Amino acid sequence: MNAMTTPFTLTRPEKDGPAVLWGGTCPSGSLKYLTYESYLDAVPEGVRGLVEISGASTALALDLIGRRAGLPTVAVTDADGRDHLTRRGFRGEIRTITSIEEGREVCLRYERAGWCWPRQFTDDALVGRVELWAARLLRRIRADWPEVRHLVCGFGTGATVAGLHRVFTPAGYAVTGVQAREGDHVPGWRNYALQNLGDQDLFHRYRKEVPLATACGGESALGSLLTYANAHAAPEQVLVISHDGRPRPRH
Repeated sequence: MNAMTTPFTLTRPEKDGPAVLWGGTCPSGSLKYLTYESYLDAVPEGVRGLVEISGASTALALDLIGRRAGLPTVAVTDADGRDHLTRRGFRGEIRTITSIEEGREVCLRYERAGWCWPRQFTDDALVGRVELWAARLLRRIRADWPEVRHLVCGFGTGATVAGLHRVFTPAGYAVTGVQAREGDHVPGWRNYALQNLGDQDLFHRYRKEVPLATACGGESALGSLLTYANAHAAPEQVLVISHDGRPRPRH
């Protein structure tokens, strides 16, 4: 199974509510698998391992991909990210930092020592990798979920939101990113105004095209997205992109 054949799991948890794409059913337990499984095909041989600033889905995806390739993985993250990855069964090493700037310095040292650093906050090539699976998703939505007209996705690096925007918006859909509120700690999310990297930031070129909303409720990433989607004038027309959510079994 690879990124171009991994099936999408979509359900509508509540009648007349939003539909959900459950990224947690992907092999790594994260939708990020679809982006990084193909991205790392281009990694040159001889790298010593994988390192990235991540305390959520990206680290989990790299952890699985690294183990399959026989490479160690280091996640560089804050204390909240460390705790989240530990709960999720991350098997690599975790380096705890207090800012993105400090994380970049740590990753740069690893990169100079021969490790692969995908630079997920600044590498626009990741948006193209998202477009590959987003095009598959568009075909699925058109065929099986014709009522969907609006996609809502949590905002972390901006790669997933931008990739979905580039595929779905020309086809007549709306795409919105939902960012964390100031002071909130949502695994994998950030507040762009407070934590962007200026003109080097991956999302910089999309900031005027892709609308960002701010979460206003919910105890988790999925809860915040569902709260936003249910406030829509027509919730049944909204598809929530849940990076690592899994549908609850039906009894």
